[in-house]
Amino acid sequence: MPKILRPLAACIGLLLLITGCGPASQAPTPATTNAPAASKTTNGAAATNGTAPLPIGLGASGESTRLVTEANKLAQAGKLAEAVPLLEKALKLTPDDEETHFNLAFYLNRLGRSDEAIQHYVEALRILPDYGEAHNNLGNLLVKKGELPAAVTNFEAAIKLQPQSSSAHNNLGNALAQQGKLTEAVDHFREATRLRPDYAEAWLNLGNAYVAQNRLQDAISPLQTALQINPNLTPARNALIRLKTRLAGSAK
Repeated sequence: MPKILRPLAACIGLLLLITGCGPASQAPTPATTNAPAASKTTNGAAATNGTAPLPIGLGASGESTRLVTEANKLAQAGKLAEAVPLLEKALKLTPDDEETHFNLAFYLNRLGRSDEAIQHYVEALRILPDYGEAHNNLGNLLVKKGELPAAVTNFEAAIKLQPQSSSAHNNLGNALAQQGKLTEAVDHFREATRLRPDYAEAWLNLGNAYVAQNRLQDAISPLQTALQINPNLTPARNALIRLKTRLAGSAK
């Protein structure tokens, strides 16, 4: 089932913006995570509005779907702490529902319970190994824990399953950059911007990766593009100011 992509962490001595953390002198730019799945109808298909009514008397499966639907309504209203217990109840009824594990993981992470979130993403992937969005989100949480090789593995899996995922390419670039693999990181930032030309954060990451490689002239255009797309992207503005100051100094 397709998910909605939206923009959503160990620092390193590079000028790259990474998941949940940026350069020492910049505010962090979010990585990209995948939002929860829509509520399901009784036949397992996505409801068009996420709140389709359910027939009465569907047993455990029907009650589980009702709980998930109610939980998602609460979450959409910002009541994440109330949504979580409903999803936990739903999983007691249908423990092998990968989307419920995914949604619960997403909400737990929003509540700062990242270790529990990781467990549910892992469980979703046990049930459905080809769940690209779960690989992407799990990778982001593993980056926060500093488990970079495992994060890279998950981002690579997400890209294999969904080659057109600009967010997965951007996130993989971040993880690779933190490992000092700047050439590979640049390739993925460039692919992210090719797939999504209005991806300001990926343009910013590409520019900062070029700076980290001392490719200062190459860095100008990506940083300018990031600002053209999002004039309020302060890290891009700051990075461009520093870059121009550095270029001016080297010209003297």
